[in-house]
Amino acid sequence: MKLFLDFVLVSGIVMLSIILILLLKSKKKQLSQKILILFFIFLLFVVLFLYSGLHDIRWLFNISFIQNDITTMLIGPLLYLYIKSLFLSEKKLIRNTLIHFIPVALYAIFIAIPTLLYSIFKTEELSYVISDHTFVFIRIENLYLILYLILSLQLLSKYRKVVKASYSNLSQYDYYWIKIMLYGALFIISVDLSIKIYESFFGDFIWYQEYLIVAAMIILVFYLGYYGVNQSKVLLPDFLLKEDRYGKGCRVNNKMLSNANKKEFEVLMNRLELVMTTNHPYLDENLTLGKLAGQLSTTDKKLSTLLNQYMDTTFYDLINKYRVEAVIEKMRLEHVYENYNLFGIACECGFKSRTSFNRIFKKETGYSPSAYKKSLS
Repeated sequence: MKLFLDFVLVSGIVMLSIILILLLKSKKKQLSQKILILFFIFLLFVVLFLYSGLHDIRWLFNISFIQNDITTMLIGPLLYLYIKSLFLSEKKLIRNTLIHFIPVALYAIFIAIPTLLYSIFKTEELSYVISDHTFVFIRIENLYLILYLILSLQLLSKYRKVVKASYSNLSQYDYYWIKIMLYGALFIISVDLSIKIYESFFGDFIWYQEYLIVAAMIILVFYLGYYGVNQSKVLLPDFLLKEDRYGKGCRVNNKMLSNANKKEFEVLMNRLELVMTTNHPYLDENLTLGKLAGQLSTTDKKLSTLLNQYMDTTFYDLINKYRVEAVIEKMRLEHVYENYNLFGIACECGFKSRTSFNRIFKKETGYSPSAYKKSLS
Protein backbone atom coordinates (compact mmCIF):
# COMPACT_ATOMS: atom_id res chain seq x y z
CA MET A 1 0.00 0.00 0.00
CA LYS A 2 2.82 2.37 0.90
CA LEU A 3 4.49 1.73 -2.47
CA PHE A 4 1.24 2.59 -4.27
CA LEU A 5 0.78 5.78 -2.25
CA ASP A 6 4.38 6.74 -2.90
CA PHE A 7 3.79 6.34 -6.65
CA VAL A 8 0.60 8.43 -6.50
CA LEU A 9 2.24 11.24 -4.52
CA VAL A 10 5.38 11.37 -6.69
CA SER A 11 3.18 11.39 -9.81
CA GLY A 12 1.20 14.24 -8.26
CA ILE A 13 4.34 16.24 -7.52
CA VAL A 14 5.63 15.77 -11.08
CA MET A 15 2.33 16.62 -12.78
CA LEU A 16 1.64 19.65 -10.57
CA SER A 17 5.16 20.92 -11.31
CA ILE A 18 4.59 20.51 -15.08
CA ILE A 19 1.27 22.37 -14.91
CA LEU A 20 2.90 25.19 -12.94
CA ILE A 21 5.74 25.46 -15.46
CA LEU A 22 3.23 25.71 -18.33
CA LEU A 23 1.30 28.43 -16.51
CA LEU A 24 4.41 30.36 -15.52
CA LYS A 25 5.76 30.26 -19.11
CA SER A 26 2.80 32.30 -20.34
CA LYS A 27 4.03 35.84 -21.07
CA LYS A 28 0.71 37.66 -20.71
CA LYS A 29 -0.98 36.11 -17.72
CA GLN A 30 -4.68 36.78 -17.22
CA LEU A 31 -6.06 36.95 -13.69
CA SER A 32 -7.59 33.48 -14.14
CA GLN A 33 -4.14 32.04 -14.88
CA LYS A 34 -2.61 33.79 -11.86
CA ILE A 35 -5.33 32.27 -9.66
CA LEU A 36 -4.59 28.83 -11.09
CA ILE A 37 -0.89 29.30 -10.34
CA LEU A 38 -1.70 30.05 -6.70
CA PHE A 39 -4.19 27.16 -6.62
CA PHE A 40 -1.67 24.63 -7.94
CA ILE A 41 1.12 25.93 -5.66
CA PHE A 42 -0.99 25.21 -2.59
CA LEU A 43 -2.01 21.80 -3.91
CA LEU A 44 1.67 21.03 -4.50
CA PHE A 45 2.37 21.84 -0.85
CA VAL A 46 -0.46 19.50 0.19
CA VAL A 47 1.11 16.63 -1.77
CA LEU A 48 4.58 17.48 -0.39
CA PHE A 49 3.14 17.49 3.15
CA LEU A 50 1.64 14.02 2.66
CA TYR A 51 4.87 12.80 1.10
CA SER A 52 6.80 14.08 4.13
CA GLY A 53 4.41 12.25 6.44
CA LEU A 54 4.69 9.02 4.48
CA HIS A 55 8.50 9.10 4.61
CA ASP A 56 8.88 10.92 7.96
CA ILE A 57 10.80 13.89 6.50
CA ARG A 58 10.57 16.40 9.33
CA TRP A 59 12.01 19.48 7.58
CA LEU A 60 9.63 19.07 4.63
CA PHE A 61 6.77 18.53 7.09
CA ASN A 62 7.52 21.88 8.80
CA ILE A 63 7.89 23.77 5.51
CA SER A 64 4.62 22.52 4.05
CA PHE A 65 2.49 22.30 7.22
CA ILE A 66 0.84 25.76 7.15
CA GLN A 67 0.09 25.68 3.42
CA ASN A 68 -1.43 22.21 3.78
CA ASP A 69 -3.44 23.23 6.84
CA ILE A 70 -5.14 26.23 5.22
CA THR A 71 -5.66 24.73 1.75
CA THR A 72 -9.09 23.23 2.52
CA MET A 73 -10.39 26.67 3.49
CA LEU A 74 -8.51 28.43 0.70
CA ILE A 75 -9.61 26.28 -2.26
CA GLY A 76 -13.29 27.29 -2.05
CA PRO A 77 -12.80 31.09 -2.28
CA LEU A 78 -10.07 30.59 -4.92
CA LEU A 79 -12.37 28.56 -7.17
CA TYR A 80 -15.13 31.12 -6.63
CA LEU A 81 -12.77 33.94 -7.68
CA TYR A 82 -11.46 31.83 -10.58
CA ILE A 83 -14.95 31.44 -12.07
CA LYS A 84 -15.58 35.18 -11.74
CA SER A 85 -12.25 35.94 -13.41
CA LEU A 86 -13.23 33.87 -16.48
CA PHE A 87 -16.32 35.94 -17.17
CA LEU A 88 -15.83 39.41 -15.67
CA SER A 89 -13.48 42.32 -16.15
CA GLU A 90 -10.42 42.15 -13.89
CA LYS A 91 -10.91 45.74 -12.73
CA LYS A 92 -11.69 45.77 -8.99
CA LEU A 93 -12.47 42.04 -9.10
CA ILE A 94 -9.85 41.01 -6.53
CA ARG A 95 -10.64 43.92 -4.20
CA ASN A 96 -14.35 43.09 -4.26
CA THR A 97 -13.63 39.44 -3.50
CA LEU A 98 -11.07 39.87 -0.70
CA ILE A 99 -13.75 39.52 1.98
CA HIS A 100 -14.06 35.83 1.07
CA PHE A 101 -10.46 35.24 2.18
CA ILE A 102 -10.80 36.76 5.68
CA PRO A 103 -11.73 33.41 7.36
CA VAL A 104 -8.66 31.80 5.75
CA ALA A 105 -6.40 34.56 7.09
CA LEU A 106 -7.88 34.28 10.59
CA TYR A 107 -7.50 30.50 10.53
CA ALA A 108 -3.86 30.81 9.48
CA ILE A 109 -3.07 33.38 12.20
CA PHE A 110 -4.89 31.78 15.13
CA ILE A 111 -4.73 28.05 14.36
CA ALA A 112 -2.36 26.96 11.57
CA ILE A 113 0.73 29.00 12.57
CA PRO A 114 0.29 28.41 16.36
CA THR A 115 -0.15 24.66 15.70
CA LEU A 116 3.16 24.49 13.84
CA LEU A 117 4.92 26.53 16.53
CA TYR A 118 3.46 24.34 19.28
CA SER A 119 4.59 21.15 17.50
CA ILE A 120 8.15 22.53 17.34
CA PHE A 121 8.54 24.36 20.67
CA LYS A 122 5.74 22.87 22.87
CA THR A 123 4.98 26.37 24.21
CA GLU A 124 2.31 26.29 26.92
CA GLU A 125 0.69 29.52 25.68
CA LEU A 126 -0.12 27.78 22.39
CA SER A 127 -1.56 24.60 23.91
CA TYR A 128 -5.10 25.78 23.05
CA VAL A 129 -4.54 24.47 19.50
CA ILE A 130 -4.92 20.89 20.74
CA SER A 131 -8.14 21.54 22.64
CA ASP A 132 -11.42 19.83 21.69
CA HIS A 133 -12.94 23.16 20.59
CA THR A 134 -10.18 23.70 18.04
CA PHE A 135 -10.54 20.12 16.85
CA VAL A 136 -14.27 20.69 16.19
CA PHE A 137 -13.49 23.92 14.33
CA ILE A 138 -11.02 22.11 12.09
CA ARG A 139 -13.78 19.65 11.17
CA ILE A 140 -15.85 22.61 9.91
CA GLU A 141 -13.26 23.18 7.15
CA ASN A 142 -14.94 20.60 4.91
CA LEU A 143 -18.35 22.21 5.37
CA TYR A 144 -16.79 25.56 4.46
CA LEU A 145 -15.38 24.09 1.24
CA ILE A 146 -18.69 22.38 0.39
CA LEU A 147 -20.47 25.73 0.83
CA TYR A 148 -18.12 27.44 -1.63
CA LEU A 149 -18.35 24.62 -4.14
CA ILE A 150 -22.14 25.00 -4.13
CA LEU A 151 -21.83 28.80 -4.46
CA SER A 152 -19.37 28.32 -7.33
CA LEU A 153 -21.77 25.95 -9.12
CA GLN A 154 -24.59 28.49 -8.78
CA LEU A 155 -22.34 31.29 -10.06
CA LEU A 156 -21.19 29.19 -13.02
CA SER A 157 -24.79 28.32 -13.90
CA LYS A 158 -25.73 32.01 -13.86
CA TYR A 159 -22.81 33.06 -16.05
CA ARG A 160 -23.32 30.24 -18.55
CA LYS A 161 -26.94 31.32 -18.89
CA VAL A 162 -25.96 34.94 -19.49
CA VAL A 163 -23.35 33.91 -22.08
CA LYS A 164 -26.22 32.51 -24.16
CA ALA A 165 -27.57 36.04 -24.49
CA SER A 166 -24.39 37.25 -26.20
CA TYR A 167 -22.82 34.32 -28.09
CA SER A 168 -24.22 32.06 -30.82
CA ASN A 169 -21.67 29.27 -30.31
CA LEU A 170 -20.79 28.12 -26.80
CA SER A 171 -18.18 25.43 -27.52
CA GLN A 172 -15.39 27.86 -26.59
CA TYR A 173 -17.21 29.50 -23.69
CA ASP A 174 -19.40 26.74 -22.27
CA TYR A 175 -17.02 25.77 -19.43
CA TYR A 176 -18.90 22.53 -18.88
CA TRP A 177 -15.58 21.05 -17.74
CA ILE A 178 -15.59 23.38 -14.71
CA LYS A 179 -19.03 22.07 -13.77
CA ILE A 180 -17.74 18.49 -13.88
CA MET A 181 -14.67 19.48 -11.86
CA LEU A 182 -16.77 21.23 -9.18
CA TYR A 183 -19.17 18.29 -8.89
CA GLY A 184 -16.19 15.93 -8.66
CA ALA A 185 -14.63 18.02 -5.88
CA LEU A 186 -17.99 18.20 -4.10
CA PHE A 187 -18.30 14.41 -4.17
CA ILE A 188 -14.74 13.82 -2.94
CA ILE A 189 -14.93 16.34 -0.10
CA SER A 190 -18.34 14.98 0.94
CA VAL A 191 -16.85 11.47 1.17
CA ASP A 192 -13.95 12.87 3.21
CA LEU A 193 -16.38 14.63 5.56
CA SER A 194 -18.43 11.43 5.96
CA ILE A 195 -15.27 9.53 6.90
CA LYS A 196 -14.33 12.17 9.48
CA ILE A 197 -17.82 12.05 11.02
CA TYR A 198 -17.59 8.25 11.16
CA GLU A 199 -14.21 8.46 12.88
CA SER A 200 -15.57 10.92 15.45
CA PHE A 201 -18.07 8.29 16.65
CA PHE A 202 -16.50 4.91 15.84
CA GLY A 203 -12.74 5.47 15.68
CA ASP A 204 -10.32 5.18 12.76
CA PHE A 205 -11.84 4.23 9.42
CA ILE A 206 -8.75 3.12 7.47
CA TRP A 207 -5.17 4.19 7.89
CA TYR A 208 -4.69 5.71 4.48
CA GLN A 209 -8.03 7.38 3.78
CA GLU A 210 -6.41 10.85 3.70
CA TYR A 211 -3.99 9.68 1.03
CA LEU A 212 -6.76 8.04 -1.00
CA ILE A 213 -8.78 11.27 -0.90
CA VAL A 214 -5.73 13.20 -2.09
CA ALA A 215 -5.16 10.62 -4.86
CA ALA A 216 -8.70 11.28 -6.09
CA MET A 217 -8.10 15.03 -5.86
CA ILE A 218 -4.87 14.68 -7.86
CA ILE A 219 -6.81 13.01 -10.69
CA LEU A 220 -9.31 15.87 -10.58
CA VAL A 221 -6.48 18.42 -10.58
CA PHE A 222 -5.06 16.87 -13.75
CA TYR A 223 -8.48 17.40 -15.33
CA LEU A 224 -8.49 21.04 -14.20
CA GLY A 225 -4.94 21.56 -15.42
CA TYR A 226 -5.65 20.01 -18.84
CA TYR A 227 -8.47 22.46 -19.56
CA GLY A 228 -7.42 25.37 -17.37
CA VAL A 229 -3.97 26.09 -18.78
CA ASN A 230 -5.38 27.26 -22.14
CA GLN A 231 -8.89 28.29 -21.14
CA SER A 232 -10.65 31.04 -23.08
CA LYS A 233 -11.83 34.16 -21.32
CA VAL A 234 -15.20 35.73 -22.10
CA LEU A 235 -16.18 39.21 -20.94
CA LEU A 236 -19.89 39.51 -20.23
CA PRO A 237 -21.54 42.89 -20.88
CA ASP A 238 -22.48 44.64 -17.62
CA PHE A 239 -26.08 45.26 -18.71
CA LEU A 240 -26.66 41.51 -19.17
CA LEU A 241 -25.42 40.80 -15.66
CA LYS A 242 -27.68 43.50 -14.23
CA GLU A 243 -30.69 42.08 -16.07
CA ASP A 244 -29.93 38.61 -14.76
CA ARG A 245 -29.85 39.72 -11.11
CA TYR A 246 -33.61 39.54 -10.86
CA GLY A 247 -33.64 35.78 -11.21
CA LYS A 248 -35.57 35.65 -14.47
CA GLY A 249 -32.61 35.11 -16.76
CA CYS A 250 -32.65 37.57 -19.59
CA ARG A 251 -36.39 37.47 -20.26
CA VAL A 252 -38.75 40.09 -18.96
CA ASN A 253 -42.48 40.39 -19.56
CA ASN A 254 -43.06 42.69 -22.55
CA LYS A 255 -45.88 44.44 -20.68
CA MET A 256 -43.09 46.54 -19.17
CA LEU A 257 -42.52 48.11 -22.61
CA SER A 258 -44.31 51.38 -23.36
CA ASN A 259 -46.28 51.88 -26.58
CA ALA A 260 -43.54 54.11 -27.94
CA ASN A 261 -40.93 51.46 -27.24
CA LYS A 262 -43.12 48.82 -28.86
CA LYS A 263 -43.24 50.82 -32.09
CA GLU A 264 -39.48 51.29 -31.99
CA PHE A 265 -38.91 47.60 -31.41
CA GLU A 266 -41.39 46.68 -34.15
CA VAL A 267 -39.23 48.60 -36.61
CA LEU A 268 -36.06 47.02 -35.21
CA MET A 269 -37.57 43.53 -35.41
CA ASN A 270 -38.49 44.05 -39.08
CA ARG A 271 -34.93 45.23 -39.75
CA LEU A 272 -33.58 42.17 -37.93
CA GLU A 273 -35.68 39.79 -40.03
CA LEU A 274 -34.55 41.54 -43.22
CA VAL A 275 -30.87 41.30 -42.27
CA MET A 276 -31.22 37.65 -41.25
CA THR A 277 -32.86 36.66 -44.55
CA THR A 278 -30.68 38.73 -46.87
CA ASN A 279 -27.23 38.91 -45.22
CA HIS A 280 -27.38 35.52 -43.44
CA PRO A 281 -25.18 36.65 -40.52
CA TYR A 282 -25.91 33.36 -38.70
CA LEU A 283 -23.51 31.61 -41.11
CA ASP A 284 -20.67 33.29 -39.19
CA GLU A 285 -19.71 30.70 -36.56
CA ASN A 286 -18.26 33.46 -34.36
CA LEU A 287 -21.31 35.72 -34.52
CA THR A 288 -21.97 37.64 -31.30
CA LEU A 289 -24.67 39.95 -30.08
CA GLY A 290 -22.37 42.93 -30.63
CA LYS A 291 -21.57 41.94 -34.23
CA LEU A 292 -25.24 41.52 -35.13
CA ALA A 293 -26.13 44.82 -33.44
CA GLY A 294 -23.52 46.52 -35.61
CA GLN A 295 -25.18 45.16 -38.76
CA LEU A 296 -28.50 46.54 -37.51
CA SER A 297 -26.96 49.95 -36.67
CA THR A 298 -28.13 49.63 -33.07
CA THR A 299 -26.55 48.86 -29.69
CA ASP A 300 -26.12 45.39 -28.23
CA LYS A 301 -28.19 46.48 -25.23
CA LYS A 302 -31.13 47.52 -27.42
CA LEU A 303 -30.88 44.33 -29.48
CA SER A 304 -30.80 42.26 -26.29
CA THR A 305 -33.93 44.06 -25.07
CA LEU A 306 -35.66 43.37 -28.38
CA LEU A 307 -34.89 39.66 -28.21
CA ASN A 308 -35.48 39.08 -24.50
CA GLN A 309 -38.40 41.39 -23.76
CA TYR A 310 -40.16 41.91 -27.08
CA MET A 311 -39.57 38.59 -28.90
CA ASP A 312 -39.29 36.44 -25.75
CA THR A 313 -36.24 34.57 -26.97
CA THR A 314 -32.45 34.65 -26.55
CA PHE A 315 -29.74 35.56 -29.02
CA TYR A 316 -28.39 32.00 -28.83
CA ASP A 317 -31.77 30.39 -29.54
CA LEU A 318 -32.64 32.78 -32.39
CA ILE A 319 -29.37 32.36 -34.26
CA ASN A 320 -29.33 28.59 -33.93
CA LYS A 321 -32.94 28.36 -35.10
CA TYR A 322 -31.88 30.07 -38.35
CA ARG A 323 -28.88 27.73 -38.57
CA VAL A 324 -31.08 24.65 -38.25
CA GLU A 325 -33.36 25.99 -41.00
CA ALA A 326 -30.29 26.51 -43.20
CA VAL A 327 -29.13 22.93 -42.54
CA ILE A 328 -32.57 21.58 -43.51
CA GLU A 329 -32.54 23.64 -46.68
CA LYS A 330 -29.16 22.21 -47.67
CA MET A 331 -30.29 18.67 -46.81
CA ARG A 332 -32.94 19.03 -49.48
CA LEU A 333 -30.29 19.98 -52.07
CA GLU A 334 -28.71 16.53 -52.24
CA HIS A 335 -27.25 17.09 -55.70
CA VAL A 336 -25.31 20.13 -54.43
CA TYR A 337 -24.18 18.72 -51.08
CA GLU A 338 -23.84 15.02 -51.96
CA ASN A 339 -20.14 15.04 -50.93
CA TYR A 340 -20.87 16.60 -47.53
CA ASN A 341 -21.65 14.63 -44.38
CA LEU A 342 -24.20 16.06 -41.94
CA PHE A 343 -21.64 17.80 -39.74
CA GLY A 344 -19.97 19.24 -42.85
CA ILE A 345 -23.30 20.81 -43.78
CA ALA A 346 -23.71 22.02 -40.19
CA CYS A 347 -20.31 23.74 -40.32
CA GLU A 348 -21.37 25.47 -43.55
CA CYS A 349 -24.36 26.83 -41.62
CA GLY A 350 -22.43 28.25 -38.67
CA PHE A 351 -22.17 25.36 -36.19
CA LYS A 352 -18.80 24.63 -34.59
CA SER A 353 -19.50 21.59 -32.41
CA ARG A 354 -20.98 18.26 -33.48
CA THR A 355 -22.47 17.74 -30.02
CA SER A 356 -24.20 21.11 -29.87
CA PHE A 357 -25.40 20.70 -33.49
CA ASN A 358 -27.08 17.36 -32.72
CA ARG A 359 -28.63 18.72 -29.52
CA ILE A 360 -29.93 21.96 -31.06
CA PHE A 361 -31.23 20.22 -34.20
CA LYS A 362 -33.22 17.71 -32.15
CA LYS A 363 -34.57 20.49 -29.93
CA GLU A 364 -35.83 22.44 -32.96
CA THR A 365 -37.19 19.55 -35.05
CA GLY A 366 -37.79 16.68 -32.65
CA TYR A 367 -35.51 14.47 -34.77
CA SER A 368 -31.81 13.74 -34.86
CA PRO A 369 -30.09 15.11 -38.00
CA SER A 370 -29.67 11.62 -39.52
CA ALA A 371 -33.30 10.65 -38.77
CA TYR A 372 -34.54 13.90 -40.30
CA LYS A 373 -32.46 13.35 -43.44
CA LYS A 374 -33.89 9.84 -43.83
CA SER A 375 -37.41 11.26 -43.54
CA LEU A 376 -36.70 13.43 -46.58
CA SER A 377 -35.96 10.40 -48.78
